[in-house]
Amino acid sequence: MFDNVNPYTLRTEVSEGMTRYFVSFKDGQATLRETEVSRPIYLEFLRFVKTERNLRRWDERHTEQSDLTDESLYLYGDEAFSSPTMALDIVKRMVRMGGMLLDAQTPRVDSYIGDGTRISAMIPPVVPQECGVITSIRKQNKSEITREQLFTSGSVSPDMLDFLTLCLCNGISVGLAGGTGAGKTTDQAYLLNEYIRQNDDYNNRVFVIEDSRELNLTAYDKGNNRPARVLYTVTKDPPNPITMLDLIVSSLRFHPSLIVPAEVRDAAAWEAANAGQTGHTILTAFHADSAFDAYRRLVSMCHAAQTGLSDAHLLEMCVGAWPVMVFKKQLKDNSRKYMEIFEATGVENGRLQGRMLYRFVISETERDGRGRVIKVHGSHKKVGTISPELFCRLRDNGAPEAELYRLFPDACPEVTEK
Repeated sequence: MFDNVNPYTLRTEVSEGMTRYFVSFKDGQATLRETEVSRPIYLEFLRFVKTERNLRRWDERHTEQSDLTDESLYLYGDEAFSSPTMALDIVKRMVRMGGMLLDAQTPRVDSYIGDGTRISAMIPPVVPQECGVITSIRKQNKSEITREQLFTSGSVSPDMLDFLTLCLCNGISVGLAGGTGAGKTTDQAYLLNEYIRQNDDYNNRVFVIEDSRELNLTAYDKGNNRPARVLYTVTKDPPNPITMLDLIVSSLRFHPSLIVPAEVRDAAAWEAANAGQTGHTILTAFHADSAFDAYRRLVSMCHAAQTGLSDAHLLEMCVGAWPVMVFKKQLKDNSRKYMEIFEATGVENGRLQGRMLYRFVISETERDGRGRVIKVHGSHKKVGTISPELFCRLRDNGAPEAELYRLFPDACPEVTEK
């Protein structure tokens, strides 16, 4: 939208547009303070890397940039908002853009502001009266993230990206685990775009399920000379809710080659695991504290479906559904790193078995004069090789044997009977 636009022209247009917006709500009167609010919004548009704004209280605002940079901006007092009333007024209008209301009856709201921007807000009595309103606004980068950007930022190694792409393009499901702000959505978008570009199956239909539109996917499949075969769906809040679990069930009727429940938090994990065990490739994200812990987290979410199955049985299902697990983390210097890529190979006596394939090894933590972490040094290393079972699955599904040996020279293609 803003490609090749003169920055000075853009600043003027955004400032004038925001002033007209405020005037429309103020009976034709806009204050100087409201006009000044347009400047940080202009900067937000101009510097697309900004992804998160947090309002801890009406007079304290924090802006954090994306996983490709570690810069932050803190604003206090009048630099944030001139009064609690002004902050609340603006946040209420933002929430309404997603069809939600923020008031005494619903003091906690999750909504969205157009495609790719989530907003969560809370007001008293959920938060202290003196805070007025607290808000988190997360805006995804609308420009397509490239392999070079991810590698240059130090987030991941080229071989790690090649392995994950190879898995998705050849029928191996991948789970993306990490905390809030780790960059899981960015990784999903990159891997999906690579899937669209590289998968040579003409029927590579992708079924995407999100709570709000955040994934920025390529619109054209150049390999097959046609629009990308992506089916977008979005969950619906009450009344008459349509959940992620509902949409996973529906996705199976559309003959998808890849199902993407963007982020699972509940019993939807159970349906995703079922789909993953019936020949469908699954790419999903969820919160966990390590690649190993991710499977315990999946089992916990599957229990929400009230299946009555034991932990061991559910763990076996999750291992079968997601053979490859990625763990990504935001470190103390605000950088985001792929910390682990793990292959789950089975369950023995109720315990998860597997192989760690890649790991980020920290070599030094640099601190400033006050003892605060300013830089985490380290490197991504291959620490293991894939199992014979995974080697054969990838090869049989069409992965080039030469590429498998390039990534894992010590791989053994012979499966031995247990």
